[in-house]
Amino acid sequence: MSSLLHIENIDVYSPDGTETINQWVSDIVKGVAPQLEERIRFWVHIRDAERAFETLKNNEISGNFLLSGRRAWNQEMILNEINILWIRYQNAVHGTHTIESLSDITSPAAFQIDANDLRPDLGPLHDALLSCGTDGWRPLIAIRVGLMECIASAIE
Repeated sequence: MSSLLHIENIDVYSPDGTETINQWVSDIVKGVAPQLEERIRFWVHIRDAERAFETLKNNEISGNFLLSGRRAWNQEMILNEINILWIRYQNAVHGTHTIESLSDITSPAAFQIDANDLRPDLGPLHDALLSCGTDGWRPLIAIRVGLMECIASAIE
C-alpha cells in the first residue's frame, strides 16, 4: 500500500451539489423534463462518503479505494422518486393532500435492478473499513432522505 489515502468517488452526490442528480431535481422543480440517460448509477450521499474517508484517515489506512453506493439505480427509478417527493411537498405547502396522495405509494426504492457486474469493486473499501472496527461499507443515508435534501436545497 502507498503511504497516501486516495478515494475515487463514483456517483457521490451532495444536496447542494451540481451532480447529475441535482440537475434532475432542479429540472423537476422547474417543471422541465430531465435529459434522459441510460446509465446505471450507484448513488451515495456525500455524508456517507465523508464518514468513510474520516474513518479510514483516523485509523491511518492508506491505499487506493473506489467508493460508490452499493445499489444500482436507473434514471427512471430516481426520477419517479423525485416526482413523488416533489408532489407531496407541493401538496403539503398548498394544503391539497388527498387520501390518495398520502396513501402508501410504492417507492421506486422497493424495486431492484441486477447490475452488480457494473458496480465498482467495493471489496477493498469494505475490508479496510472492517479493519477499522466498523461494519464495513454500509451507507446510512437512504436515497429518499438524500433526495428530500436535494429538493430542499433546490427551492431555497
